[in-house]
Amino acid sequence: MTNPKSILIASLSAGLALTACQQQQTNRTENMQETTATAVHDSIAVVTFQPANGGWGYKINKGTHTYIEQPFIPVILGNKPFQSEEDARKVGELIAAKLRKNPGGLPDLTRQELLEMKIAGVE
Repeated sequence: MTNPKSILIASLSAGLALTACQQQQTNRTENMQETTATAVHDSIAVVTFQPANGGWGYKINKGTHTYIEQPFIPVILGNKPFQSEEDARKVGELIAAKLRKNPGGLPDLTRQELLEMKIAGVE
């Protein structure tokens, strides 16, 4: 015959174990949500756009905010927009890669890098 005291102890132990497992699952879910929120907040994305004066430019978004807006080719004299969306995207992606490599710093770009990427309008 089964002892009622043993059944009570077994039931309480099972209940505590179930509660502990549920708490661990809740903690894991909360940690995953925090990680996802941080990844979105820290993400860096390049978005091309057409400025009002024609041509192309790019924006670097950090999370949900615009970090850099570049409506013309950087480094060269004058305010010339990029001649193609592809050129704007190539330069934007290079700047984004530099930001990812050095998150706290400001990226630099040289005329030589623009020439090596064969950006139209850079001589």
